[in-house]
Amino acid sequence: MVTIVSTIYPHTPSDLALAPVLLNIEDNLHILRGSPDVVFALALELNDMEDRYQSPIDRAKRVQEAAIRNVNLHGLTVRPTDDLYGLEVAHEEYRVSLMLGKQLVDYVEHGPAPKSPPAS
Repeated sequence: MVTIVSTIYPHTPSDLALAPVLLNIEDNLHILRGSPDVVFALALELNDMEDRYQSPIDRAKRVQEAAIRNVNLHGLTVRPTDDLYGLEVAHEEYRVSLMLGKQLVDYVEHGPAPKSPPAS
């Protein structure tokens, strides 16, 4: 028995823009993931201070803002996933999740890592 799977074709310019938008957001997340100091990287990227972000949802939205900075969303929406482990990129009924990665999830869940004292 052969099962035919229908292919979803783009219907709008936003549908066509989905892949480039995802790649641009992923590039921004990649930069954050590679940073030795996520808090500093976010502060530098967004020109803000850490003390404004007290809850996990606030920190997830902060990561979202950095991830979509300088990205033309072409009408797509981006929001933290319900579990705060990723970002959901959506247009109408289509949804794609980009995972944050361990370092960013740790930041979202627990806030800034405690600073270690300088070596004596």
